[in-house]
Amino acid sequence: MGETPQEAVLIGTASISIAVFVLAGLRRMLGLSAAWIGLIVSAAFLASYFLVYQKVPPFPPVGAVNKIFYISLAGALMGLAVDLADRPRLTAWAVVLQPLAAALYIGQSRLTAAPLEVVLAAAAGMLSMTFLRRDFGGSAGEDGAKRMLLLAIASVGFAPIALLGASSSSLRLCLMFAAALLAIVVWNLGSEDNPFETPAFLGGAGGMLSVIFAVTLITRKADLLALAILALVFLVPEVARRIRWIVGLRSPFARLCAFGLLCVIPAASGAAVAIISHGSGFPI
Repeated sequence: MGETPQEAVLIGTASISIAVFVLAGLRRMLGLSAAWIGLIVSAAFLASYFLVYQKVPPFPPVGAVNKIFYISLAGALMGLAVDLADRPRLTAWAVVLQPLAAALYIGQSRLTAAPLEVVLAAAAGMLSMTFLRRDFGGSAGEDGAKRMLLLAIASVGFAPIALLGASSSSLRLCLMFAAALLAIVVWNLGSEDNPFETPAFLGGAGGMLSVIFAVTLITRKADLLALAILALVFLVPEVARRIRWIVGLRSPFARLCAFGLLCVIPAASGAAVAIISHGSGFPI
């Protein structure tokens, strides 16, 4: 797919974005429940994975990279089942505990040599998911769109950190998934449907956290300072709720744009730290 890595990224990103855009549009025109949008988010992550690695990994998976696919797939199916069963308490537990399970599963080989690293990664993942699930202060549709925008910007911000962490494949996966999320957001503008139901948390956000776990725990070359700065993006909803001029904006689209600009600050700062710390030899 493409003669150069850059062409492969462009073709893959365009393909995923168009496919997801069409699916999200059909979902809205057919009036299907919002739970299916979350499933589209998970499908976008899995499709991005497939285009990057050109395969469905064998089962049972061996190695952190192969485990990422099945963590996302299991999360998507579990999330859909929980939403269809309408069990909000179970949703809350699943969203918080999934990062713990993913960190232990991916970092299994590190549990003996560096258990504290795995524990810290799990704690950071659980905290990130907790903040992502908190009330953003708007309607269900607006909050869902903000969650999707936050995850897209965080994915783009992690891309250069992943490249610095010796994972060019993760960079491509991050960019493709981010573009797909933005394509879904377009269809959610003006809609009160929540596009970020449980499958999006467990299959989409959970999949991205698994990528981060793989880069930080297995390759162990990620810039931790850059990653810590990037993680501040999950605090943006709390900050945005306290900025009066953002809250006072009448247009939901304007509020979404302002929220996105706030998210860009920690994401761009984290990416900049990664690039600067690597010096002139950063592979672009």
